Amino acid sequence: MKTRGRPDFLLIVLTLILVSIGLVMVYSSSSIFSLIEENNDKYYLQKQIMWAVLGIIGMFTLMNIPYTFFKKHFVKILLFSLLLLVAVLIPGIGTERNGARSWIILGPASIQPAEFAKLALIIYLAALISKKGEKFRDFKKGLLPTMIVPFVLFLLISLQSDLGSGMILLATAFMVIYAGGANLKHLGTIALGFVGLILLFILTSSYRIQRFLNFANPWNDGLGGLGTGYQLVHSYFAIAHGGWTGAGFGKSIEKYLYLPEAQTDFIFAIFSEEMGFFVVLFFLLFYLFFLWRILIVTFRAKDLFAKLIGIGIVSMIFIQAFINIGGVIGLIPLTGVPLPFISYGGSSLLLNCLSMGIVLSISREYSKQKVQKVLNETKAITNP
Repeated sequence: MKTRGRPDFLLIVLTLILVSIGLVMVYSSSSIFSLIEENNDKYYLQKQIMWAVLGIIGMFTLMNIPYTFFKKHFVKILLFSLLLLVAVLIPGIGTERNGARSWIILGPASIQPAEFAKLALIIYLAALISKKGEKFRDFKKGLLPTMIVPFVLFLLISLQSDLGSGMILLATAFMVIYAGGANLKHLGTIALGFVGLILLFILTSSYRIQRFLNFANPWNDGLGGLGTGYQLVHSYFAIAHGGWTGAGFGKSIEKYLYLPEAQTDFIFAIFSEEMGFFVVLFFLLFYLFFLWRILIVTFRAKDLFAKLIGIGIVSMIFIQAFINIGGVIGLIPLTGVPLPFISYGGSSLLLNCLSMGIVLSISREYSKQKVQKVLNETKAITNP
């Protein structure tokens, strides 16, 4: 008798809670800007709800597809992602926003191929490493060829002037490769090469150099200019205004057009201002528990591919959240990446929901195997 495994219910609930928190904060942080620009204080909320519905539908759809499907078709998934990354660079197909050519317009909506490239790369690396087995530990036959694809994806994303997404993609790739058993010395050598490449991209851009200078002393550009120093200073103002207990939901001052990109890159600053330190601390602990649950679910599977998928998705979300929050509080330079599940942005929300669909598919397989084992034992007892 065939059994049908049940998905991890707790993980579904945690995901839906995060999506709900994001919708609430998108509305609060964007309401003033939305009212002024679109004459509708719910404009960005309505668009984010549309993406949330699509994301949840996508999550439940992928949850019902055996995760081994992605292992079988990892090359096709990667090639499709590469095609999108190339297409976005073609004038007339790709659209430029805020100095980055990273979007493809599809009717009333737009997608950011760099977001989906992260998941495609995780699937590719997990499938390749699990197929190579012990050969992966060999530098020339295992590790070196594996690094070609992350390098190509990084270059294509960097050509879009989206260094932040490129860095997240590389960091995620290194985590999956390290977890896959790569020799640490070999990996360190390649990492140094990539660090040099990233520094080259930074030093050849006056805009990126200015970002680092503003990070070192944001007050130089804090009040008179409109650059990253100005953004960071007003982020500080928002967090300071929130204090221990917060100004109250909807009562942010900085969202009144003082803090640019309040609903995207700086949504954590508005969240801190309105909710305060204690709620922010609880939220961060909740976030970490959510990531820990993903690891627990995927590590129950005996399949190396499933475990690497889990490590890749957790790494992708954690690294992006760290870069976003770290930039907002002045711990690291600003790179302009959204906070997963929370910031306004359709592609990011859709990607994260689809990623959770694959994780839930893995949880169903584990549940299926567990039920099947019980049935087999029961059958052996009743029919000796």
